[in-house]
Amino acid sequence: MLKELQIRDFALIEGLELSFYSGFSVLSGETGAGKSIIIDALSLLTGARASTEVIRSGAECALISGSFAPSPGALALLEEWGMADGEELIITREININGRSKCWINGRLATVNQLSALGAYLVEIVGQHDSQGLLRPENHVHLLDNYGGKGHLSLVEQADRLASAWQQLRAEQKRLQSDERERNRRMDLLAYQIQEIAEAKLQPGEDELLEQERSRLANLDRIRQALHYAVGLLGEAYGEGEPLLHLLSSIGSELERAAALDPPLGDMSQRYAELHINLQELYRDLRDYLDGLAADPLRLNEVEERLALLDGLKRKYGHTVEEILRYSEQVQEELAALESAEVRAEGLEEECRSLEAEWRLCADKLTLSRRELARRLEEQIQAELADLAMAGTRFQVCFHQEQGGQPVPGGQEKVEFMLAANVGEELKPLAKVASGGELSRVMLALKAALAQAEEIPTIVFDEVDAGIGGRTAVKLGEKLRALGQRRQVLCVTHLPVVASFGTHHYSVQKFTRQDRTVVQAALLGPEERVAELTRMLGGSAHEQVTSEHARELLRRSAAEPGS
Repeated sequence: MLKELQIRDFALIEGLELSFYSGFSVLSGETGAGKSIIIDALSLLTGARASTEVIRSGAECALISGSFAPSPGALALLEEWGMADGEELIITREININGRSKCWINGRLATVNQLSALGAYLVEIVGQHDSQGLLRPENHVHLLDNYGGKGHLSLVEQADRLASAWQQLRAEQKRLQSDERERNRRMDLLAYQIQEIAEAKLQPGEDELLEQERSRLANLDRIRQALHYAVGLLGEAYGEGEPLLHLLSSIGSELERAAALDPPLGDMSQRYAELHINLQELYRDLRDYLDGLAADPLRLNEVEERLALLDGLKRKYGHTVEEILRYSEQVQEELAALESAEVRAEGLEEECRSLEAEWRLCADKLTLSRRELARRLEEQIQAELADLAMAGTRFQVCFHQEQGGQPVPGGQEKVEFMLAANVGEELKPLAKVASGGELSRVMLALKAALAQAEEIPTIVFDEVDAGIGGRTAVKLGEKLRALGQRRQVLCVTHLPVVASFGTHHYSVQKFTRQDRTVVQAALLGPEERVAELTRMLGGSAHEQVTSEHARELLRRSAAEPGS
């Protein structure tokens, strides 16, 4: 339920704050006063598209914020998104002059798609275009399904799921069977690639090892020269000097003698002895490595050829040996899938037949459920229309079998609402028999019938009373107030009779202030409401007769059953 609405710098509204309550609330005002602007602002909170044109002239941005008591469906969605905040729901939307739009749900940034998904559980706005939507038969099956509530909608969802699964399998089957020649060419290519990689007998990491070996073999002279120098310096005498290891041994002996005389030197002497041992081991290792370092031109050629082979494979299949091996695994899987494509196609045929049979059982149940719903809806709509001064009207839900009989989302039939607005006339599509006023009443009758099945707590009617007057307007007011006992109802109206049935009445006015047009709205008190109804009746506050007429409208509506 909508509780608060704040609007700033939106269209002609500079700043507006309104509180809303349960029941049937009316918004009235002169034509062009800005009633629909308020409805447009509310629609932005439920995911409608925004345009910079809605920003008030001279402002940098428009800001709309609403506080709601969320429905169970909205609460479930908030829990899923991690945006739940108890029983409170605050939605804010900002439209900037640079074209960017920002949305917040309970203080957390959100997307317009999230607003739209959440809005489907909060507010339904019904305008003249929605009445026109009744003229399109493709909408009728959805209205009938919604009338069935959760149990019926779960059957619709099951049938649609089976139909979608069947269509996906059938598409895969056609794809497998469509181009056998191309599949064979692909299989030949994959088989060649697998063989080429397999014949190389790749080992993970061998390219890095080969690079290292090539560097060693190609630089043997430089490596041997460095090792000769190091080995000679450590273990051989040069000129009159002694080998480095001999000198280091003498240093060790001197340190041992010093440590014997000065014990604190013992630790340093020990550290030096370990260093000397390490140098001796290093000398032996370097000498052995040098002795084993023989030139091998043939091996260098082998390494170069192997690296050239790996480079060729890398250009085709991957940057490293590991990537080439992974590619080989992938193409082997693809080849296996292609080789089994014919077998898969035969298996898909069996799966398709099984799914089709399952869908038909579900679709038959759906048809039976829809026909029972249609019978109940026809009775209820005709009763509702009788209350709206269309007692002689016949309303019927007609079923048309889908051609082809293959599984499709939506079931195995089309649904169309038919109407005979006058006694003795034959049933015809709504588009051919319904006037604007009749369409508005049929829409209201549908909303009254669907109110029990739908979870949406707030319904907004934007001037759906067009073309209605007289006693019909009284019935319309009664119907809206009765609907307000089950849902929060907001209605923009120009009819004083309809307005008199509201449990709350808001006046929307447009005036000029400091050379700027400003729209304001306020909840009316008892006397203010009399004055507004007097205006709607075409009188002024000084005309006692019209004013008394307005008071009489309020007294009569209050005396109607259910008040």
